[in-house]
Amino acid sequence: MGCWGIKSYDNDDAHEALDRGFERVHGEVYDDLMDDRNPLTLEQVQRKLASPETLAAALDLFLDEAGSDRGLWDDLDRLGYAGIVVRHAELDVPIPAEAMASAIQFLEAEDMDWGEDATKRGLRREKELALLRRSAAG
Repeated sequence: MGCWGIKSYDNDDAHEALDRGFERVHGEVYDDLMDDRNPLTLEQVQRKLASPETLAAALDLFLDEAGSDRGLWDDLDRLGYAGIVVRHAELDVPIPAEAMASAIQFLEAEDMDWGEDATKRGLRREKELALLRRSAAG
């Protein structure tokens, strides 16, 4: 499936777009912070560098890979898009209304088989939806 965890951004497509988006915006600064010798965690690096520009870059890179026709996206594509938005919302980045609405729609309609992690993913999805709805309202 390309997922290694229950968070919407714990999948190959979202992870790749997030990484490349941060790199596109911050270049060598991001590379230096991600160096194994740097004591900062990924969470700390992303919290330090996340911005509307990293969100826009990650979504742009994601659309380059998934295609701009959302009607052709599969469940994993929709999850990846939502994951990029969720991750930036967790990092307190303001989310444009259109991206927010799409992410909420994709999460509400999620219909993936999570196997033994179905309950955990359901709880996590509700947490992500609550975060996005609070962010949209606030």
